[in-house]
Amino acid sequence: MIIKNALFGGKIQDIVIADGKIAAITDRADGDGLDARGKRVIPGLVEVHSHGCIGMDTMDADFKNMCRFYAEHGTTSWLPTTMTMGYDDLKRVCTAETDFDGAQILGFHFEGPYISPKHKGAQNEKYIQNPSVEDFKQFERVKMMTVAPELPGSEAFIRAVTPDCVISIGHTDCDYETALRAIDWGANCLTHTYNAMPPLHHRNPGPIGAAIEKGIYAQLICDGFHVSKPVVLATYRTFGPERVVLISDSIRPAGLPEGTYESGGLTVYLKDGAARLADGTIAGSSATLWDCVKKAVEFGIDFDDAVRMASATPAELLGVPKGKIEVGYDADLLILDGDDIETVIIAGKIFS
Repeated sequence: MIIKNALFGGKIQDIVIADGKIAAITDRADGDGLDARGKRVIPGLVEVHSHGCIGMDTMDADFKNMCRFYAEHGTTSWLPTTMTMGYDDLKRVCTAETDFDGAQILGFHFEGPYISPKHKGAQNEKYIQNPSVEDFKQFERVKMMTVAPELPGSEAFIRAVTPDCVISIGHTDCDYETALRAIDWGANCLTHTYNAMPPLHHRNPGPIGAAIEKGIYAQLICDGFHVSKPVVLATYRTFGPERVVLISDSIRPAGLPEGTYESGGLTVYLKDGAARLADGTIAGSSATLWDCVKKAVEFGIDFDDAVRMASATPAELLGVPKGKIEVGYDADLLILDGDDIETVIIAGKIFS
């Protein structure tokens, strides 16, 4: 496959694809191909934190329609993200079929059950447990794990599961010193930074201060509700596009009209674009990752940086060859028409 007349890197070039990977980038490739007609081409988006969409949830363990929805909205690979639930339910998710057309499932993100009851957010407290290396051995294909490092057993757990699994500090009440230790143990990310954790305070910097000092990754929900514009910009300028990972944290109502829905056994109300519990707690988002990219640009972030934070940066966090238009990388690409996604290409094939 050849994508001809693609605009990226500030110039028009042809992209040659073979065996699902970018094989060459040239000013003019021989042969016919898909003509991008000078339109902008960007890498496919990589989502590391999304629970659901179109009325479906990761805990349903039924991913066919979800993979299609994400692909239609520019996400070409993702980590289905679980809720804090029982081990049997989590194991059912991990053993579910994942080979579907659309967004490629790279593994799973467990958001719990090893979290703080104080900062559980929209998670179900009755399923919260302390980290257990032995219990975790029953699960397959877990690529990321949110952990509150102040819980008993955290050090042994974090040391044991990294580097095969990314440990993300989140849903935590840990202080600065505990977060520093967790990073030394192997944690390398913050889960939805600012949400469900102590705030950054000038004398008590907490986990956010530790993340800044150590230069780890920071997930950021950029849907316009979870984090305000000035804080999004401050995070971008502090961590840089090489460390900020845009996420949607979307749940069942994403892609659906306003109404009442269920998520993780809790009732969620979608109104004016925001998903909340009855007490007003934000319960996830109704945005897609492409929505978050556009919101970041609307807030004043450079377009290329916004795209990087939703493609190359999460791919680098996961250690997968995605998110860049470079030879040897997976041919997951989006052809844009202004702010709209015109064509989605996954592993070198046009998705339709």
